Amino acid sequence: MARSITLTLGAALGADLGPNFDLTADVGSVTPSTATKTELTAGKSVSVDDLATQVTVTSTGTCTNAITQTIPCAGGTTTTTTSTSTTTTTTTASTYSVTIDLCAGGADGSGTVTAYAYSSAPVDISINIPIRWTGDLASELLGSITISVGQTCGSTTMSGAIIGENYSVLEAVGDISPLTYGTQEYFIGFASSGSPCLSC
Repeated sequence: MARSITLTLGAALGADLGPNFDLTADVGSVTPSTATKTELTAGKSVSVDDLATQVTVTSTGTCTNAITQTIPCAGGTTTTTTSTSTTTTTTTASTYSVTIDLCAGGADGSGTVTAYAYSSAPVDISINIPIRWTGDLASELLGSITISVGQTCGSTTMSGAIIGENYSVLEAVGDISPLTYGTQEYFIGFASSGSPCLSC
């Protein structure tokens, strides 16, 4: 059996990702098995095996970054029949994934780095993303980005890099806090260098 899910990537990805992506699942296949950056930014509906728990989205452009996304348990309707032949229907709320993409550039003339986080949907609660920026000259800056309730973007400024140092690695260094709220589950998506990053 198969079920339909929607894959969405944040719009603020670096220019070097895509423009095409391969889609694979940990069990069975994904139909269709490819998507464009435009389709994924808008939300692409795909079919996966009922037993699949993860989908991997891999860029096939110059940059071959990949992200593996957990498929949340689908909510639905459960029907039970009692001995008197009455039917009780219980509906549970479905959760959906909100992908958080990260972007940062190099250090400016004062050794300051600005990093951004973009969510694929407005968040239902303020979330905090702990990050680490590593430059090509080995500077390492730790910080965190907050996306406020109802927003899709947050930023932070970190100091201490070597002046003019280029971006090397940007990564989340812990769990998003909180990981879930209401019907939303929060996941880290792509981390990329900005050319430049979109401002909030």
